[in-house]
Amino acid sequence: MTSAASETPAGEPVREPARVADGERNGTVKPLGPKVVALGGGHGLYASLSALRRVTDRLTAVVTVADDGGSSGRLRRELGVLPPGDLRMALAALCGDDEWGQTWRDVVQHRFRSEGDLQGHAVGNLLIVALWELLGGASTGAAADLLLGGAAGAPSGTAPQDAPGGAPTSASTSASTSAHGGLAEGPSSGEAGDSPGGSPGGVPGAAAGGPRGGEPAGAGVPGGPAWGAPSGSTVAGLDWVGRLLGAHGRVLPMAAVPMDIVAEVRGADPSRPDEVTRVKGQVACAKTPGSVLGVSLVPADPPACPEALAAVEDADWIVFGPGSWFTSVLPHLKVPALARALTSSRARRVVALNLAPQPGETDDFSPQAHLEVLQAHAPDLSVDVVIADEGVVEDPGALEKAVRRLGGRLVLAGVAADDGSPRHDPARLAQAFVQIFSE
Repeated sequence: MTSAASETPAGEPVREPARVADGERNGTVKPLGPKVVALGGGHGLYASLSALRRVTDRLTAVVTVADDGGSSGRLRRELGVLPPGDLRMALAALCGDDEWGQTWRDVVQHRFRSEGDLQGHAVGNLLIVALWELLGGASTGAAADLLLGGAAGAPSGTAPQDAPGGAPTSASTSASTSAHGGLAEGPSSGEAGDSPGGSPGGVPGAAAGGPRGGEPAGAGVPGGPAWGAPSGSTVAGLDWVGRLLGAHGRVLPMAAVPMDIVAEVRGADPSRPDEVTRVKGQVACAKTPGSVLGVSLVPADPPACPEALAAVEDADWIVFGPGSWFTSVLPHLKVPALARALTSSRARRVVALNLAPQPGETDDFSPQAHLEVLQAHAPDLSVDVVIADEGVVEDPGALEKAVRRLGGRLVLAGVAADDGSPRHDPARLAQAFVQIFSE
């Protein structure tokens, strides 16, 4: 297995996912494309990544980490880890269209159906958390050997990037020719299921400081990675999963700790339609009755993921949306360090608008209302381009005025799927990105 090695203070080799140089796969050199950072979570980010991986070899997803429902919520509460569900979906979106990529996409998205503790759990959620535990509580080399060197189904004696289809590393990507587009762009929260216990048992190289006697893996580290693992192990774990999947891009959390979303809602109680109350939690915010006025985070100043900040600083383009506006897109602008990076970056900024209002969060929102809310949450943010589907914009003049107030221009294009559902067609959205990035 090919890997990059460094030395621990004790001299033990610590291996991280090997990075295949751009164009090295298949012995050819391909155009790299612009460096793109896509922000969001859930099905909306899945849509943008499914399009963007066809457009550029240099793609990074920065993903919200505030889910508190279902499988992700249980893992978050029991193990003290970041909620993995939105991260898993981003990795699935970056899987290639060859047999290797599509098989692993289906595996990580698969949910158990049972009457026991595994009910509703996504395989990818458990895989990601297992990597975090192994990398935080065991040597990186042991984790790598267990999860990749001995991965069932991987060609003997090879790392996953040597598998059929040329599965790349998560940091070095290749353009794809088609994208899976079977998901609606609804809220990412509300996963069903309970989580199992999280002990690594007899993993070779397990550190002495791991949980014992039934102690939760995240004990003593409120809101932090399992076993008190350094934040670097969170990113390394995602990189390892990306490498196994052959992901055409890299996936990063927007913050180093899990967060709660707090919404200011008018009319949450239908009997008091003018009263403004606070609703806490991503699931509750996504489903609340009334009108969401704005969101904030708890903690209010979470530590941003350093790798995400670096990606934003180095980007050529930053893409906001589509997706759940208040619970997937806007939270990135409420992480202070990330918001500063997004507003000060030299990158050009694109907003991809939703195809329809989302029940609960954005009932009765016009396309321009989405932009007005964006501006209210980030007054210093300028936007270069706004993409909207020409078939759903009822008042192009009003939308164009809202776009100009943000400093940008409006691009109307047919980016919706043909089946009438409120989801983007990956190929059409990719073509819109190609035209914008080439100007």
